[in-house]
This record gives sequence, structure tokens and C-alpha cells, in this order.
Amino acid sequence: MRNLRLFILIISFTGFVFAQNPGSRSLLHTHTGRTFDEGRFEIHSNLNFFTKLGDFIGNASLKPSDFTAANYWDVSGSLMLTYGILDNLDLTVAPRIYQDTHYPNEYNLPDDIFVTLKAGSFAFGNRRFYGAGMVNIRFGTGEAHNYPFAEYASGALEFGLMGALSYYTDPYLPDRSFSTHLNLGWYNHNDASKVVYKRKNVEQKSGVNATELQYGLGFLYPIGEFDFMLEVNGISYIQQPDTMVYSREDYTYVTPSLRYKPLGWISMDLGVDIRISSDKDETKGVYVFTKSLDLPNYSAWKVNLGLNITVLPLTQSSLSPAEVERQQFNKRVDFFQSIIEERARVEDVQEELDKLQKEREEAEKELEELKQILEEEG
Repeated sequence: MRNLRLFILIISFTGFVFAQNPGSRSLLHTHTGRTFDEGRFEIHSNLNFFTKLGDFIGNASLKPSDFTAANYWDVSGSLMLTYGILDNLDLTVAPRIYQDTHYPNEYNLPDDIFVTLKAGSFAFGNRRFYGAGMVNIRFGTGEAHNYPFAEYASGALEFGLMGALSYYTDPYLPDRSFSTHLNLGWYNHNDASKVVYKRKNVEQKSGVNATELQYGLGFLYPIGEFDFMLEVNGISYIQQPDTMVYSREDYTYVTPSLRYKPLGWISMDLGVDIRISSDKDETKGVYVFTKSLDLPNYSAWKVNLGLNITVLPLTQSSLSPAEVERQQFNKRVDFFQSIIEERARVEDVQEELDKLQKEREEAEKELEELKQILEEEG
């Protein structure tokens, strides 16, 4: 078992697959309101891609003899590392390892680095609701930015804030019950006066500072070893980027997906992003990459293939898997014990109220008897 886990970790780090998950305890694109426990460490990896065959458009009899069809690919991904700093605070660092840019450095290897600091697992409503807040930062470490068919990247230090709210139908076993997750956030591309378009010695600076509203809604329904998920996510620009920016339009995607959990420490994802927003192209005055293929700035679909690995807590690396499992069991026992104690306190309060009510009734009865005695003596 240990050799199997080591083998999978090596595959993940060498970049055969890439990450797409947004952070701790998350769906493919949607954050939950919960964070990792202190010391928990996970690796998420994923490959997402889109492809289209560019064949001759028009009457086949008019096709030139030297015409060659082209198969167009768009592939991207990152490696995501998440660590629980405290029970209510975790950190995710995600270097994007690969991104098709269609610039001279086609693969843009490496690309930008994403960092998310998340405070969450704040329970309320009898533990059915969990809330979280996140600070998201994107470091423009890649060589190329403002590339087509992907979210807008300015190359500047981008940042944003996001909130997450989760609802679980079962407060005692949240990971085994139906859940709903809502995300809402603000994001700043910080691109004013930044060179966002460069081609053949032509440079253009952005004249605006693009900001956007980010949103997401996810549903998760677990059945045995499978999690069935459905998500809606997208952006709506508050300040639209400059006209030379690719992907300067709003977008919305629906993502049905499946997560398979054969073991407690590993799971695999399969999902498809389906664009439901308009394919209108509002970019102006720049080179059009795939005009002959008639492609919009956002792909119509994109496949996600993922791998998620739970590594033993770093603070307990000397423990055996059985000992770690025992500690996790003890945590669950402590959780149920706290619920029982809370219920016991409520029952104690109710007992006191019942006792006071009984004493009051007895006092009223004694007063009534004393009143009758006084009336008889009078």
C-alpha cells in the first residue's frame, strides 16, 4: 500500500496530470464552506482540454488539392497543494504547470502561481451550515499572458476576495449527505497601464483596470464510493477589460461531474464544462488566432480528468496509517460527544424549568389553602 501511494505521488509531481480543483474540500470548481483540519495535506491533480478539427468550410468540390486539415487542441492545468494550518485555516499553492497560449512559447511552461488563504468551517444553524472566506492571489510568473480560449490573465499581481456558504442535510455526517455550496467573490486584474498585448514588436497597454464578479453554485450527492456533482460557475465583469484583451466577455459554464473514491486517501474526477453563455466575440484590433475554425473566445466545452491524493498530516508523519485512522476516529468521537453534551445541557435546563414549574404550582396551591383558612377564620 505504501509503495502504491509513493508511486502515485511521483506521477503527480512529474506532471503527467494537472490540477483543476480550487482548494480544500471542494468540488471541481466550487469552494465549500469547510477547511482542512490542522496538519492535513493534500495534492490535487487534473488535466482539462478542448479539441476541434479544422476541416475545409464550404463546397467539398472546391477544396484545394494541397489542403490539410488541422486538429486544434487547447490544454491547461496546474499542480495544487493544500495544507491545514489550523482547524479553521488552510493554505493552497497552485503553480499552473502547463497552458497552451498559441504564442512562440506555446506551452508557457511554467505559467502563473495561484495562492489561496482560506478561513472557514464556521458552523451555525445546528451545524447544517458552514461559512468560509478566502483571499485569492495570482502571481504573473508566466512568460505569456492575455492568451485566447482561457480566463483573462494580465500578468500583473491579481487579487480577489471570495465567500463560500455550504448547507448539509445531515449535520452529523456531512461528507455522506447531500450538500449545496454557494460562492460569491470580487476579483481585480490590476492591469491599468500594463502591457497586455505584444505581437511582432507591437505593444499595447491597458487603459482600464478590469474587475469582475465571480460566482458559483454546486450540488453534491454521495452514493457509496461515488460523488455525483453538478455546478454552475462564471464571471460578470464590473469593469470590462480593454478591447485588445482576449476573453473580455462574461461567461457561464455548467459542469456535471463524477468523483470516484475507491480508497479513503485517493479519489478520481471526471467532468465536462459546458458553456451556456453567449459566444459573442468583443475583442478588437488584435490578431485572430483561429478565424478559419470559427472559434469563440471561450471553448464550447472542456473535459476535466482529475486525481486527488490525501497525504498523512505533516505534523504526524511518524505515525502509521492505522494510528492516523485511529486519531481521525477519535476526532469523530469527540464531535459526537460534544453534540451529546450540548443536548444534555439542554435537557438539564428543561429539567430545571420543570422543577421550577412544579414548585410554583405547589406554592400556588399552598397560597390557595392559606387563603381559604383565612376566609374561614374571618
